[in-house]
Amino acid sequence: MKLLTKRKKGSRRQRITDVAGARIRYVALVALFFCCWLAIAETSAFWLRSASAKGSLVPEEAGKLFQSKNVAVYVVKKGDRLTDLARRFYGDPEKTWMIEEANELVTFEPGQVLVIPLLTINPGGLSADGYQVVSIITYHHFSEKCTNALCMPVEEFARQMAMLAEEGYRTVTMKEVLKFVNYQQPLPRKTVAITIDDGYRSLYELAYPILKRYNFKATLFIYTDFIDDSPNALSWEQLRELTEAGFEVESHTITHADLTLKRKGESQAEYLKRIRRELRLPRELIRKHLGQEVVWLAYPYGRWNQLVISMAREEGYQGGVTVTRGATPFFTDPFKVGRNQVMNPVKGHAFEQLVKYFRGEALQ
Repeated sequence: MKLLTKRKKGSRRQRITDVAGARIRYVALVALFFCCWLAIAETSAFWLRSASAKGSLVPEEAGKLFQSKNVAVYVVKKGDRLTDLARRFYGDPEKTWMIEEANELVTFEPGQVLVIPLLTINPGGLSADGYQVVSIITYHHFSEKCTNALCMPVEEFARQMAMLAEEGYRTVTMKEVLKFVNYQQPLPRKTVAITIDDGYRSLYELAYPILKRYNFKATLFIYTDFIDDSPNALSWEQLRELTEAGFEVESHTITHADLTLKRKGESQAEYLKRIRRELRLPRELIRKHLGQEVVWLAYPYGRWNQLVISMAREEGYQGGVTVTRGATPFFTDPFKVGRNQVMNPVKGHAFEQLVKYFRGEALQ
């Protein structure tokens, strides 16, 4: 009986040894396979780089080497432009940043081997040390000489845009931000969304030429009663020109009235009817005059409540922006998106603080 027990124990130890040995062999086999794969990949990359350096990749042989559903490998040929590749692989010439960031491009020249991701990866901008945020900055009107906090001196605005360009920031529209907060689309690492409220003519006359200089775009939140109704206001014709240049136009209601407040003597039914009109009519007018679908609402004075949000949803809005300072990660409630107002005067490095783009660094 004791001998049988010992045999059982011995058999169990033998089984444990056999299983351990099998696992070790399996791990070794996987490691060997990985090393072989890595060696082949490195050899292929070395061959491509060597061939490119020796000039053996003539223009007829360059171009797409490989493509799957997830990735393409492309050798740059003479005459290629990044915008052409972005249009070819993404259908959008402005998505050059996806190629640049995937390859950490510093130069772009014939013979370079590029990996072009075709699958949307990491739409939330997550990384080992944090997560991406989008800074949304807000202006109102512009002048050579300003007398109030909401007026931006044009010289200071030019300095700010030059700083963004020099630092490598890319501008995105609020429709692109919406896809980001809905976890549908990644954005460039250095991203800023420029929004301009109300619809002042100074945007077209003073700010637009500066934005155009750097190929920057902006989202305009207009209240429609102001348009074409004042010498200081934009016209629908000017707005059409801006939309053709890549700007977006979104809603700031009809009259810029505080949506959270009932008027004196107004019944609840009258209040709800008025708010619904404030939300509905701008979408119809912008669609009629500009052919753009409105998905964003800028709450007048940045004020909102759950009733306003519910009614905005019912009217077809997909997001709302406030004037609460902060940056926007992908998990932000799309109806409570904060914006950073750029006020006059801008002191010291205040503007630089507003455009922190990664990890949600605290605003000072």
